[in-house]
Amino acid sequence: MKRFAYLLRFLPILFFVGLTITFFYFSPEGILSLVGVENAYVLLFVLAFLGGLTTGSGIPYHVVLISFAAGGLNPLILGITTALAVTFGDCTTYYVGYFGGQLMPVRVQTALKKLSFLKERYPRLLPTIFFLYGACVPFSSDLVTIPMGFLKYPLWRVMLPLGLGTVIFNTALAYAAVYLYGWLAPFT
Repeated sequence: MKRFAYLLRFLPILFFVGLTITFFYFSPEGILSLVGVENAYVLLFVLAFLGGLTTGSGIPYHVVLISFAAGGLNPLILGITTALAVTFGDCTTYYVGYFGGQLMPVRVQTALKKLSFLKERYPRLLPTIFFLYGACVPFSSDLVTIPMGFLKYPLWRVMLPLGLGTVIFNTALAYAAVYLYGWLAPFT
């Protein structure tokens, strides 16, 4: 039983090493033909959901998004698919802050309570900040969702602008991949 538990710890590492090797040795078209078009959207949705679900975003779904876009999938559908999945995953981290705030160390709770002045002073500005964060920042949304959950800021006021911003970011990333791959392809 210990061997099985030991193996389970290395399964994610083996998965990501295998994924990295696959992306290194195959072209985007080859990866897409290996996975299949229908399965590609599902795979990307699952990876993006896990990326939104995990704190610190340990799942590199952006690499898969870029490969699938360069492989010929529709960048707009890819952007919307990944943004929906990440937003669903981010809802869980919002609820971690909402319900798990009491489990945080006192220093963290004190620091987060200092942010409550933003909620009270600029309640209409925060959704704009969330949108800009989602549209411009490639980092995990946990920096937004956990504190806002802790402060009991309404879920829809966090997730709607953050999700729309993520649609813009992921769609722009997919279109950039298509154009850059088309531009760089003659040189390879």
